[in-house]
Amino acid sequence: MVMVRIVSWVLMAVFFSVTWVSAEDTHAALRRAWDLEKAGRPGDAISIYRDLLHSDPQCLEAEVGLGRSLYATGEYAQAASGFEEALRLRPGDLKVLNWLGRSYLQEKQPEKVLELFSRKATSGGNIASIHLLLARAYDAQDKLREANQEIQEALRLDPHCRGAHFAQGFIAWSTGDVVTAEKSFRQELDLNPRSILAAYYLAEVLEKLGRFTEAEASLTRTGRDAPETYLFHLGLGKVHERKKEYAAASRQYQEAIRLDPKQPEAHYRLALVLRGLGETAKANEQFQAFSHLQMHSDMGMGQGMGRMRPRLPDFDDQQTASARARR
Repeated sequence: MVMVRIVSWVLMAVFFSVTWVSAEDTHAALRRAWDLEKAGRPGDAISIYRDLLHSDPQCLEAEVGLGRSLYATGEYAQAASGFEEALRLRPGDLKVLNWLGRSYLQEKQPEKVLELFSRKATSGGNIASIHLLLARAYDAQDKLREANQEIQEALRLDPHCRGAHFAQGFIAWSTGDVVTAEKSFRQELDLNPRSILAAYYLAEVLEKLGRFTEAEASLTRTGRDAPETYLFHLGLGKVHERKKEYAAASRQYQEAIRLDPKQPEAHYRLALVLRGLGETAKANEQFQAFSHLQMHSDMGMGQGMGRMRPRLPDFDDQQTASARARR
């Protein structure tokens, strides 16, 4: 009998030792994957998260991490599947709901966002970021009254809600309400002086009002922290073009193209200023590049040129936001 007890104690000690080591290994792997994400290497983090889920399919942290990493690499459909699984592991988790909603929007499925938060079990409640997410979903369906209501609710809950003033300004800008747009973009910049998106669209408004010096100052002030961005150089190029400073505009548009050659608008605007400079052959090359890219671009996401009303970009993530705003 004593021997049986001794064997039982030994087995229990071995079991708990293995469990403790396993938990330590899992924690270390999660930390390593998170460090890779922060270092801008989400692709490397994916394999770690998948290995963890292979050994423990119920690991919520790995499921969420995998979803984040897939989202960061542009695999939005796979990211959504991961967040859906995470939501099954922890129903009602607001962070998971937010990521899932963002993934649906990137997949151009705003109806899924609205359906997601219509369920009683997954109500966003009094969370400003959720109302902002709903605003983007309504905006994507051109339901501007509902979108503005959600933005107002987000601001009521949190007057400093990141992106809410920008969203209000963007909808106003896209519908021609320059007074509201200017006020809202300035409010966003007061809260987040480094927002190149708010600075870019404020400059668009100021250009339209003929206030070119203010437009250039807004971009330059914000661009000190983010000079290597497409929108910064595109915005400055437009200011110079409006002032008929075609050589300076050409340099800015060329820099914008260097940073992101797949965006059509800089090619189009460069073609116009090259034509103004009398460089017809080079202008025609840029018009051809613009036409080719325009054929493969999503409608409704650009800064104009006869397209549908632009949709709210993903302002939750500045890098993604800059990319989506210029499509």
